[in-house]
Amino acid sequence: MAEDHGAEVERRENPVREAIPLKGWRKAMADLMLRSHSEYAEVTQMREVDFSEMMKLRQTFVSDLENRHGVRVTYTHLLVKAAAQALRQHPIVNSSLVEGEIRILEDINIAIAVSLDDGGLLAPVIRQADRLSLIEVARRANRLTEQIRARRFSLNDLKGGTFTVSNAGMYGTDFVTVLITPPQSAALGIGRIVRKPVVRDEEIVIRSMMGLSLTYDHRVFAGATAAQFFATLQELIENTAKIDLGL
Repeated sequence: MAEDHGAEVERRENPVREAIPLKGWRKAMADLMLRSHSEYAEVTQMREVDFSEMMKLRQTFVSDLENRHGVRVTYTHLLVKAAAQALRQHPIVNSSLVEGEIRILEDINIAIAVSLDDGGLLAPVIRQADRLSLIEVARRANRLTEQIRARRFSLNDLKGGTFTVSNAGMYGTDFVTVLITPPQSAALGIGRIVRKPVVRDEEIVIRSMMGLSLTYDHRVFAGATAAQFFATLQELIENTAKIDLGL
């Protein structure tokens, strides 16, 4: 009897606990991600950056700004500002390959990935992020995140992005490869901050390190260009006095 019961269990189809229709925004995002994976020549570069100065920046005057303006500023907001400035210096990274031509775009509109309770992911857009102050970036990002999670957003909030920033560090991830959202040409993945020993001036010191990944469309620009953009971004992160925070 036990053998018969085991065979019956093995043959039985696994019952469906819940069926989530792939429609609406889920279908739109699924189609975009499939297009990215199947049509783009996606390559990812990774590097560790010293995030110690960025942490110090937030812990000092940024906390004072939060008290005065009533806006919570996160590391993601600081990285959006740094990325926007790096994109201004490397404009081809802020481009789209459309109808057989590479279109370098004037506006730098950075999409920020927002996770949902049901496992979904949406990326509302902070328009002209390079022209906004840090406080304005934080205010817009916080408002968009709240609207996304409360399901009170419009499709227009998700359109027009030219570059995406996705922070997986809060979940303990060291490095994350991010699919590019068409028609964008690149996306930045953020890993967690880890205290670890590194060599500085021939001495071993403890620093706060962060893993970053840059995924880009190799049809639009080559690895050397990606590395140059990455180097500029790293320079801004590790020398925060060079970031134009608009304050």
